[in-house]
Amino acid sequence: MKSLRSLPFMQKLQTSFGDSSEARLPRLELEKYTAFLAQSWQKLALLGLWGLGLFLGAKTARHAGEGWQARLLELLRAQRMGRAGQGILGSALGYFGTDFLFLLAAFLLGLCAAGLPFLLLLPVLRGLGTGVVSGWMYMTYGVTGMGYSLLVFYPAAIASVMIMLSYCKESMAMSGDMLLMLTGKLTRTEGNLRAYASRYLLALLMTLLAALLDALCFSAFSGIFEI
Repeated sequence: MKSLRSLPFMQKLQTSFGDSSEARLPRLELEKYTAFLAQSWQKLALLGLWGLGLFLGAKTARHAGEGWQARLLELLRAQRMGRAGQGILGSALGYFGTDFLFLLAAFLLGLCAAGLPFLLLLPVLRGLGTGVVSGWMYMTYGVTGMGYSLLVFYPAAIASVMIMLSYCKESMAMSGDMLLMLTGKLTRTEGNLRAYASRYLLALLMTLLAALLDALCFSAFSGIFEI
């Protein structure tokens, strides 16, 4: 019993339990972050490309000439007046049309063996449009423009962008499979194409919900701002 209570024995016991458990915790956290990055790096890269487009769009709006800004003002006012007379359903369908074009492009590029570079451009283009409009709103109307963007423009825009980025990832994987099929390294199956198409049907449904969100936000908050 005396040997069990000796100082060397207690130090070994503390080393075997305390120190190893403390050393294991950072390793587990690191493994968790590594697994997350391994699973989500494509989505994070697409999100970064959208952020790049957002930055470029805001920069474009900042350096635009007065004539260009006047035309954009006329366009946005005409669009706002048109949406006000359409009602919620008509306004939602108009918003859905724009998102449908982006999803259609992503769907078709996924069926192309060389679609990957063009799929990487879609988030940049989407961010470019969002950055131009929101940047111009802030530059022209200040706090009012920022409030309009936060309450009317951004809720549905962020939802639809997240949908598009997720399905760009699907199309990137499908485009890679098409390339493998073209080189004979993967057998083409109708089940894969059917599953790919069915996932995009779900994307259309979610995009329609985002369009309804945009119409509701426009109906509820657009009248607050004098733009």
